[in-house]
Amino acid sequence: MAEALKNFYDDQALLEIGKQLSKVLSNINALNFVHEVKGKNWSRLELKQRIRKIAEVTSAHLPKPFPKAVKPLLKFSEHLAREFSDTKKFYIIFLGDIVEISGIDYPTESLYCMEKITQIISCEFCIREFLIRYPDETWKKMFSWSKNPHPGVRRLASEGSRPRLPWGKGIPGLKKDPNKTLSILENLKNDPDEIVRRSVANHLNDISKDHPKLVLDIAKKWIGKSENTDQLLKHALRGLLKQGHPEILSLFGFSKTKSAKISKLELQPKTVEIGKHLIYNFEMRSEATKPILYRLESKIHYIRPSGKFSSKVFQIEEKTFSPMEVKKYIRKQSFQQMTTRVHFPGTHKLEIIVNGETKAKAEFSVSKPKKKVK
Repeated sequence: MAEALKNFYDDQALLEIGKQLSKVLSNINALNFVHEVKGKNWSRLELKQRIRKIAEVTSAHLPKPFPKAVKPLLKFSEHLAREFSDTKKFYIIFLGDIVEISGIDYPTESLYCMEKITQIISCEFCIREFLIRYPDETWKKMFSWSKNPHPGVRRLASEGSRPRLPWGKGIPGLKKDPNKTLSILENLKNDPDEIVRRSVANHLNDISKDHPKLVLDIAKKWIGKSENTDQLLKHALRGLLKQGHPEILSLFGFSKTKSAKISKLELQPKTVEIGKHLIYNFEMRSEATKPILYRLESKIHYIRPSGKFSSKVFQIEEKTFSPMEVKKYIRKQSFQQMTTRVHFPGTHKLEIIVNGETKAKAEFSVSKPKKKVK
């Protein structure tokens, strides 16, 4: 998987990029462009570094100073958009890096370019450097973008200003004080485009990691305004929901109750080999005299080499149970090694959680995979 990502830009893709650039800049030869991009150290570069390298080579060929490059850069972007459409669109993610490299000393022209390019491919990463160097001008522009008729531009206003944007450069002080972004989110909370609303949800989730009370206050103001906003909030508050935050749970109708009963919790096998699966099953009974909404989750405590645990919560179901209703659950949990989660042998723990409260728990072992007999 990592190797496939590393080789995302193959010779054919690079050649096509060179061809499109040659349509705009007459001094470009597509084959020479490929050789220039690949250079001496291409094989050692990871995907993000390769994106940057393509942008650096392209930037070196653009007219100087940057205001003279605006027209050919936007024309180049249009050519690429036609050639790399739909599932191939990620190939042109380097366009934002070009703006950052070539236009960093020209914020007005760069922001203009970003507004155009982000309608083709997101400029969420390159905008960060401009927020750092030119905060007043860029924040003002971000707010105006939150009212732009194009959803790609509106999304940039939210996604580009996220406090914890993955892969994105940190904005000094933004995690500590996210108030600059709140007016942007307010404009976008009921956006007609789902992709924009999803960005707002992820943005709020970022804020919730440092300021849960602030996000709770926002949620209390927004809840019930529309179905779209309610769904946005559910996604935005997923981290706090998994933490069992009582006020957040109550906001979505998950009240603490003694009526939820978990029984017959069984784990198979008792010892799971790394690379295989744990299967667990249980019964959930509602002993309430009226219908009640329940949020069922499992929580696995993974043992670390230090002897400490790291925990992860997995949602099972949200369901309104009728009085005395019983439901059986069977779940399968993978212990395949992944880049995002490495498993270690030892005693692990499993909890079944209902509306934020642990209702049942069990232990099981994880072992090294058995050696195959030749």
